Amino acid sequence: MKFLCISANSQHPVAEELRRQGQEVSVAADAAAAGSVLTHEAVDVLVVETEALAVDGRWLDSLRSLARPDSPFVLGLAPAATEAALEPLLAAGVDEYLTAPFAAEDVRARRLLLERRGRARQQRRSSEEAARGEMERLAAIIQTQADVAMAGLNLDEIMRLLCERSRVLCGADGAAVALVEDGMVEYRVTTGSVAAHTGFRLKVEGSLTGSSLLRGEVMRTDDTEDDVRVNVQATRRVGARSMICVPLWRESRPVGALNVVSSRPNTFDDRDVRTLELMAGLLGAAMGNAAEAKARQELMAQRTAALAALQESQELFASFMNNSPAVAFIKDSQGRRIWVNEPYRRFFQLPESMDLAVLDDTDLMPAASAAHVQREDQLVLASGKPSATEGMIPARDGTPRHWLTYRFIVKERSGRRLLGGVSIDITDRKAMQAQLVVADRLAAVGTLAAGVAHEINNPLAFVLSNLSFLSGELQGVARELPPGRISEMEEVLREAVDGAHRVRHIVRDLRTFSRGDDEVATAVNVQAVLESAITMARGELKMRAQVVREYRDVPLVEGNEGRFGQVFLNLLINAAQAIAPGHPEQNEVRLVLRHSADRVIIEVRDTGVGMAPEVRARIFDPFFTTKPVGEGTGLGLSICHGIVTGFGGEISVESEEGRGSTFRVSLPVAQRSREASPPMRLHLVG
Repeated sequence: MKFLCISANSQHPVAEELRRQGQEVSVAADAAAAGSVLTHEAVDVLVVETEALAVDGRWLDSLRSLARPDSPFVLGLAPAATEAALEPLLAAGVDEYLTAPFAAEDVRARRLLLERRGRARQQRRSSEEAARGEMERLAAIIQTQADVAMAGLNLDEIMRLLCERSRVLCGADGAAVALVEDGMVEYRVTTGSVAAHTGFRLKVEGSLTGSSLLRGEVMRTDDTEDDVRVNVQATRRVGARSMICVPLWRESRPVGALNVVSSRPNTFDDRDVRTLELMAGLLGAAMGNAAEAKARQELMAQRTAALAALQESQELFASFMNNSPAVAFIKDSQGRRIWVNEPYRRFFQLPESMDLAVLDDTDLMPAASAAHVQREDQLVLASGKPSATEGMIPARDGTPRHWLTYRFIVKERSGRRLLGGVSIDITDRKAMQAQLVVADRLAAVGTLAAGVAHEINNPLAFVLSNLSFLSGELQGVARELPPGRISEMEEVLREAVDGAHRVRHIVRDLRTFSRGDDEVATAVNVQAVLESAITMARGELKMRAQVVREYRDVPLVEGNEGRFGQVFLNLLINAAQAIAPGHPEQNEVRLVLRHSADRVIIEVRDTGVGMAPEVRARIFDPFFTTKPVGEGTGLGLSICHGIVTGFGGEISVESEEGRGSTFRVSLPVAQRSREASPPMRLHLVG
């Protein structure tokens, strides 16, 4: 660092110590002499004494303003470390100060501190200069974008413009636009040091430009003489020692490259790569626009001639498809919808004015359904073979709908391959197939259960009667038995009685399961029944989950209050038992009550362990249970199914391992509720 000491003492001890530490030091007798030095030389630090600032320190600001490009740091010298001695220095805003007797180690410490601050200031200035350079480069790129837009579709002019701008912005000696044709790379546009090589050709294989095109990647070499990817003979011919090659893309494939070259090695850095990528992007887009414009012009005459006939055939096709009960669509190879019929629009609630091309599958359906659709679409597009698959795509209100979809390839006259599809709603056929399967199972088991229950009841009555008799007799002979023996026999009798009563409960469930629907149907308030079931199941629920109610206004349903209470209590207990006890604040059992057309929907959702597909398929089977032996009969859900379907309703389940289960009960609205006004609002929250 260079120091300027303002002092009448030409051999000031601080100046002498700084010289001993290897610093360049000048001494000026007063402010005027110091100003002369500052106007001719760069000074890093001014050294001033307290006495010079005691009367008026404004002269120091004047000296600071003379320095360029940055004001020097100021090191103040005080005769003592007293407030009076330091006050003038602090008032003048010195950067650091020393107090007499100016020990060598103190001088060194202040010098090192000022050196660090000087380096930090230099780094800030360098960063600011680099930022200004980036801003200038960005401004030049933005201006280039505007110039390209002004050039319109004149591709030759755009290539020359971008080639020259790339050379300037990257600080290159030359630049070229190379295009691929018949396995060769040809320099179509050149500028700078390679201007004389317009038309230069080389094979794609074995060159840096060719590698960039084949791999679709940016290639940079800092020294062509040491890079095995480079065709050294070609680079020597054009005088390139360092080089950047960026592919030009059109319709997802590289068609050429934008290159910059320098006659010196190690010329380019990452900023130049980014700049050239931006230029290549502009050029690729311009090439695509020009090609599309040319193609549009060539097709215009053909389209005009065929328009009348095409319009007639389209109207006939549209009339046929729009009156079909199936939903139909046509997509391109990227999955974009290019046509749908009216049933398709109605199902997904798409307005006529909506641009179909902007729609993604996930905009219309859940992620799982979208993934299934995309997978099946790609299989047909890849194989070219038609397919027929089933899948679930819910309606916009969330109602599950099952579809049988036929997919096939449609080819345009131009040869473009499209994906056609026709989907048929098979939901009713599937709630029907499932019901028939369950009904067949229940009918068979119901017939068996009725007979078994009847046959067991008679001997069971004898067993219970005899056990009661033995219990009474045992009390009569108690005095004749040894001490302790009576309690053992009483325990055995109690266990036998408990077992017999359990058999009676099982028989009762069998009779409930097997008997016909002899209850009289009445109008039932489902919300009241739900609340009653919640109260009864509270002991199971409170240590496992929070109960959340999501009720909407619903009409009365057709059924039996007691039987529905049995259903809801069973579902609530099952939901609670699917959740491990101990963390009720982390789990929930959500009750959803809503109205859809002439049905009332009740959902019991839990955040429990869920079910595997093989378990889910059998849960309504009689005697099927996942509980340990002795803890369940497997009749609960079968009886629920019988009760719900007996009153004209439906019961279904959705479940996934680790994500919980949802049981959905659909009940018909009572006849008088259909004719009456909407019920009074009642909302409950969990």
